[in-house]
This record gives sequence, C-alpha cells and structure tokens, in this order.
Amino acid sequence: MLAQGIDVIVVGGGGAACRAAIAAADSGARVAMVVKGQLGKCGATAYKVAEIAGFNVADGQVDPEDSPEKHYDDIMAAAYGMADPHLARIVAEEAPLALKSLEGWGVPFERDGQKYLEFLCCFATRPRTHVIKGHGEPIIRALVRELERRRVPVYEDSLVTNLFLQDGECIGVGILDRPGHYRTCAAGAVVLATGGAGQLFKRNLNPPDICGDGYTLGYEAGADLINMEFMQAGIGISHPIVNLFNAWLWTAHPQLTNAAGKPFLSDYLPAGLSQEEVMDVHSGHFPFSSSDNSRYIEIAVQTELAEGRGTHEDGINLDLSRVTDQYLESLPPDSAFRKMWPITRAYLLDRGVDVTRQPVQTACFGHAINGGLRIDAHGATTIPGLYAAGEVAGGPHGADRLGGNMLVTCQVFGARAGSCAAGYARKKIQESVPAPLAAAEERRLHASCGKAIRAQELREDLQSAAQSGLLIRRSQQGLRGFLDTVAAIRGEIDRAPESDRYSWELWELESLLRAGEIMARGALLRRESRGSHFRVDFPQRDDIHFGKPLIIRRDAIGS
Repeated sequence: MLAQGIDVIVVGGGGAACRAAIAAADSGARVAMVVKGQLGKCGATAYKVAEIAGFNVADGQVDPEDSPEKHYDDIMAAAYGMADPHLARIVAEEAPLALKSLEGWGVPFERDGQKYLEFLCCFATRPRTHVIKGHGEPIIRALVRELERRRVPVYEDSLVTNLFLQDGECIGVGILDRPGHYRTCAAGAVVLATGGAGQLFKRNLNPPDICGDGYTLGYEAGADLINMEFMQAGIGISHPIVNLFNAWLWTAHPQLTNAAGKPFLSDYLPAGLSQEEVMDVHSGHFPFSSSDNSRYIEIAVQTELAEGRGTHEDGINLDLSRVTDQYLESLPPDSAFRKMWPITRAYLLDRGVDVTRQPVQTACFGHAINGGLRIDAHGATTIPGLYAAGEVAGGPHGADRLGGNMLVTCQVFGARAGSCAAGYARKKIQESVPAPLAAAEERRLHASCGKAIRAQELREDLQSAAQSGLLIRRSQQGLRGFLDTVAAIRGEIDRAPESDRYSWELWELESLLRAGEIMARGALLRRESRGSHFRVDFPQRDDIHFGKPLIIRRDAIGS
C-alpha cells in the first residue's frame, strides 16, 4: 500500500523515471515510484532491441571541431522547425554532465584506445554517439542501484489510471494493481515518465508495457500535447529474431527479395536513382524519413507486405552474405561499418543468427514517438504540479530525431523534472485525495474498465489497423480507416457486459486507442510530408501552411 505524505510520485520504470526519482530524492523530497512491471525489467530503456545503445555527447574527442553548439545545430536541422530551440539547447549543453553522472554510477561506455568509441549516428553531421553494449540495460542497472542506495520505495505491478486535479492543479493519482484493486494516492507533484506508444503497432520495438499511458493520462487531464504526428519507424529484423536494423549495415548493400525471390526495390525508384545510392543515403539514419531518398526502402517494404508478397512469416528477405573478411578489409579503417560490425555480428551470433550465412527477414517496425506532453525547461507540463520526462515528453525533438539523443534526453530532463517537481512539492501539502474526486474517478473507471471482454483480441485488431494506416504510408483514406477501427473497438467495449473486476488489459487498450487517435488526428491535420511524417497524398513539405508544431489538447487543436 502506498504511504500518504508523499511529495513526488514518479510514474514509470525506465531511464527517465529512475533519473527523476533520484533527482527528487537528492532534492530532499519524499519520493515513490509506481511501476507497471518489475523495476529494472520493464520500460523501454531496459528492453534490448539492439546490440548497442547510442548516447550523444559532443566532447570533441573524435572530431575536435564538434561542440554542444554543433550538437544543437544538428538537433534543430533534423527537427525541420518542429523542436523547441530552448529545450534542444538544454539537451546539447547538459549531455556531458549526464554522461559523467552515468559513468560515475558505473555505466561502461566503450573505448577506442584512450578515447571513447564514437560514431556518426542518425541525422548527425559529426561523430559524437558514444557506445554502450547491451543497449540501455547497463543504464537501468546503474540507476536501480542508486535508487536502492537512496531507499526510494517502488510499487511494482501497479498501473496509474488517472490524475487527480483540484483547482486545475495535479494533486495525485489513481492506481490499479494486477489483481484489479483500485486505490488513490495524493502527492505534491507527479512526474510522468511512462515511455511512448510502441505497442500501438503490430510490429514494434518496444516491450509490452509501452502503451501510451502518459499521453492518455495527460490528455484526459487537459494537458497540451505537441508533435504527436511525428514518430520513429524503420526497418527491423523480423525473423528469426526481432532486432533493430542498424543504419550502417545499409552500406553493405544487402539484397532485398520478396517471397517469390524477386528483387523489388528498383521497381519503386524513380529513373536515374540506383538501389546502391538509396542504401548509402539510408546508412545515415535508422528511422524512416521523407526528407531524403532513403524513404523508398521503407515504402517498398511496406507496400510489398501490404500487397501480399511477403513470406510465410510476413517478412521480406534480406541477404548480407557479401560481408566477408575480404569486404571488411576493403573498408576505410575509420568507417562506422568496420568499427561496429564486430559488436553487431557477435551479438547476433549469440542469439543464434549468422547474417553472413543465412538471409534474415525484415519488416517495418514502429519504434518511438518524437512528440508528447508539451514541457518547459523544468520538465513542467501545462498542468501545474504535473511534470514529464523521456519519450512521453514533447518539445526537445521534432520531425526527425538524432539517433543517440533519446537516452540523453531521458537523463537530462529526468534530472530536471525530478528536482523541479521536488521544489514544487515543497510549496504545498496534500495529505489525501478528496473523497468526492476519488468516488467520481472510480465510477468512471468502472464504466470503462469494468467490462467482460477479450481485450487482447481487440488490441490485435487495433495493432493491425495502425500497422496499415498509421505507419510509414499515411493518407486521408488510411488515417480515417484507422479512426473508424478505433470507433468500432470503442463501440464493442461500450456494448460489453459488466464485470465484477477492473481489467488491466482493458485499460491498456483504452490507452492505446486514445494515443492512436491523437496521433492520427495530428497526421490528418498535417497535410504535408515532413521528416518522419509521410503523406502519400501530400508528398511535399509545405512550410507556408505547416511550418509550426501542432498542439493537441482535449477538445482543442492549435499551432
């Protein structure tokens, strides 16, 4: 049972949540974490979808010309006018401190001789991406140790279903545990660090608990959301394992073939553009982007699968057998491929896959949302007492996001949100949630989640619709079709008979429905293509009409 008299509740268990809780505790606040799973094992940071994690710090070790100012310039260039300049500058300037903190807590950053191992990552102009083997897992292990040292209480297997507001201010949360018991907890401030909404898609690179919770909680409370139409999606290995397909692998010019064994990429390219040129461009970034010719790879793969030319596993064959020792020796010593290939191959071999001897299958995966709850420099949302950090927060990123920037942003704004929430909480005392507010919320919860229904089947229907209508190839017809599916699922939920218990799975489905609806509304309104947002029916960028971010809040949309 959660104790009363808590200053700061941190919702989430990933890198941003842990960093926020540490910062709040170090600021003297009484902190508690509410985590959907087991701390250290849930959340996107701990989810191993690649052999390494990237962590951007412009320390100038590999490129002496690099600097935080250049890092900031790269963030803004990739954002195409959609990032908050102040927040982007904070990320670039405070990245070195974030690395120093993590290293001091035991996170091992890979070395290249006496210097850090750094490479040129997605959308960047200079090599500044530091390497952590094992993706974000070492970060989580280190942060959990720090939380234990500070004796921060953690309430696991607990889902936050709502925020309580009084006089427009956030004063606490409602919590549902796995068995279906609901309770309330008051707090001086709340930090949302719940990750993104990757589980909205049939194919995604997120753990099962990433269901758009923070977007839904903030939206229902009336907070502003920004840039929700922009998201990272891209090619991943879909069989025999699921793994992100790192950008530098495209420089090996792998062959893509459909189920019939037919190479197809050239069928999608305009005259005069070769497959090799497209792949070379894609070697500069993992995620799909409409901003360059790399886009034809995802468009081709997504179209082949949508039109039924995929394998029995619904994938596209990818062959890297040309990567031999002789090929590696032909590469420049400082090439990203040559530096990173030993790590990649060893990681895949450890998982039973030798990509030099056997083709793998690939598909388009949903990954990370670039937008979220609109925050200021303190991590504060537009609701007093409510803070956000990590993928759930919007503003530091734009239409495209630098690879290696999300883990940095989680640490930078996790620290800021935690310390500022602690400062805010010191100004107020909130011993309990008023009984009328608690009773009203429990009635609402019963109406939405006290139903006997097979939520998992409906979730799969939603994921299939999002994979088709909301991922990569967007159009008015596809987006409206997706929203029709959202409405149909809600209708089935409304008609379902009542149950004697609250359903955790149904709340997650409701959250995915809301997050998907917000994203689709933004995508419908943005009648252009910009960065990660691609409209088949509006393939050009339009700075005149869509040069500003879209703000979405409950019952209102602005810019």
